[in-house]
Amino acid sequence: MPKRVLVLLAVLMLLGLIASAQQYPVTVVDDRGLEITIESQPNRIVSIGPLYTEILIDLGAIDRLIAVAASPDNPPEVADLLRVGESFSPSVEVILALEPDLVLGAWGAVRDQLEELGIVVLTTGRSGAIIASVSDIFTTIRTVGIAVGNSARAADLIGQIAEQIIIIESAVLGREPVQVAFLYMSVPDTAPYAIGSGSIENELILRAGGTNVFADIFGFPPVSLEEVLARDPEVIFTDPDHVENVLESQLLRDVTAVRDGQVFGIKASYSTSTKVAEVLRVMSEFLHPEE
Repeated sequence: MPKRVLVLLAVLMLLGLIASAQQYPVTVVDDRGLEITIESQPNRIVSIGPLYTEILIDLGAIDRLIAVAASPDNPPEVADLLRVGESFSPSVEVILALEPDLVLGAWGAVRDQLEELGIVVLTTGRSGAIIASVSDIFTTIRTVGIAVGNSARAADLIGQIAEQIIIIESAVLGREPVQVAFLYMSVPDTAPYAIGSGSIENELILRAGGTNVFADIFGFPPVSLEEVLARDPEVIFTDPDHVENVLESQLLRDVTAVRDGQVFGIKASYSTSTKVAEVLRVMSEFLHPEE
């Protein structure tokens, strides 16, 4: 058989494989446990949350993104895209006017209204669109990848992030765990919010070689400054804008982390993003600088 024919057959086979990998309709499961069917490849996508926007960028599908919700955590690549309102209260009317074939990340009343009007909405995570673990991030990447026809690239992205996480964890394996608190104190010397179990921040603390001193509480409730003092963390993570509030607290000055200047800023949105491995690396370096 002529070489040219063999090459042509190989190309046709490859195209066939690509086509079969992107056949529609596809069905995925959302945060409510409901099956969402996407009839054809979406080419007019609106993203309500920065995580979905990042995933589309990483999957090479940014050209199909027509609008995003406004958020300080949006990646710079979408700076010039249309806005559909704030991420916590997007405008149904603006979204409808754009005639999207897929909306990512809408929930609550906004999702209900869009679905009633026939718009396909896909939101992942736990019930209420909560991203509470690295596994939830992986699920979101995988689900969005299937929805937009880039499942192979999504699998590659998950593999890359997982590999980075394993490398970072192995570097601190066996080290003495550092006592850590993850707090948010937007006003100096007021009761902060503490990150407890059931959160991705708690998971990252453990993976980075730490122990969360507030692991016995769930979620992120307010705690007293006296309770922070009593639990005496060696390291405190907080929002970058809150670092000075913690360091300058007169009521926390005897906490080991404050006394030793071991208070570090970690942007919360990065923990629930495709940058999660980079966040873990930074946390592990703060907890175990000798590594």
